[in-house]
Amino acid sequence: MLDLFTPIADENKQHPIFKMMLQEQYQPERDVLTSWANGFEDRDGKFIYEFQTTFESSMWELYIHEFLKHLGAEIDFSHHAPDFVAELAQQITIEATIAAPPHGGEPAAGHGQKYPPQDFSEFNRQSAIRISNSLSAKIKKLRSSYSKLKHVEERPHVIALASFDQPFAHYAANRSIVAVLYGIYFDEENTIATRSNKFIKYPVEAVVKNENVNVPVGLFTTDEYRDVSAVIYSSLATWGKIRAVADNPDAMTVYNTLHPPLGDSMIPEIRFSKKSEYFENIADGLHILHNPYAERPLDISVFNHERVAQYFLDPEKGFDIVAPDDFLLLRQLQSFITK
Repeated sequence: MLDLFTPIADENKQHPIFKMMLQEQYQPERDVLTSWANGFEDRDGKFIYEFQTTFESSMWELYIHEFLKHLGAEIDFSHHAPDFVAELAQQITIEATIAAPPHGGEPAAGHGQKYPPQDFSEFNRQSAIRISNSLSAKIKKLRSSYSKLKHVEERPHVIALASFDQPFAHYAANRSIVAVLYGIYFDEENTIATRSNKFIKYPVEAVVKNENVNVPVGLFTTDEYRDVSAVIYSSLATWGKIRAVADNPDAMTVYNTLHPPLGDSMIPEIRFSKKSEYFENIADGLHILHNPYAERPLDISVFNHERVAQYFLDPEKGFDIVAPDDFLLLRQLQSFITK
């Protein structure tokens, strides 16, 4: 089993969350990640160091590993790439990545911002750009390298992506990923401003990066990306997820969660729970976005789970989401520390 928490990186290089987790009170959270790592193989000998210094991308790999185990997948680590070769209802390959901050940008953890974003149009624009950049890099890798591997050739290929691109990245929910993959933008700024009784949405073809560059979106609206079968996405597979599933009922933490509106309301359902009363499934907050033009389609049964949201775009019937009525849209934690 991987020894994740014996420091091998110099303290000044350790990620702030890793450094925090070394404190005694976070033993339940360390146990969560140790469990997620059970059966995981460090194929290049760099994983533990990267976990301790960059944390988020490594934690996301461990999360995907745990989700696959939760589904009962057989995982084959005998290949050097992609990250996962797994068998469920289909044999599939998965490459994990994250949307990271731009060079010099503030990180998702350890930032100096005290308040959530006020301009969600700008927040979503930045999020979409970073998601698009990450997907583009992995698609290039698929085409230049992975697609030539025998164990990849005939299997659906899935990219697993998590948002860690800016402070409060977990606020992204599904807005940016839906715009990037399906070219549909849910405009909450205008919805709120106009007091509309339904979400304002419209098609988009690109996101403005700067005055000279537009980033194309709608990757799954043509067959140009038919070699990508689907995208697994989460903005909530974070430190908050680790704390949510940790066996620590005495933690002085309050969970504030948002869920889809009830009835005809436009206001999300808001719930408050103490840690001792709060339960979260490993799959809560996870989105599976299918490519309608995939040359090797991902069967809906592969990630069919009662807590997951699955997205479909039919060129004739339109856009559809299959999700639980109380799907986890957002989670916020407030912890109290006694001194």
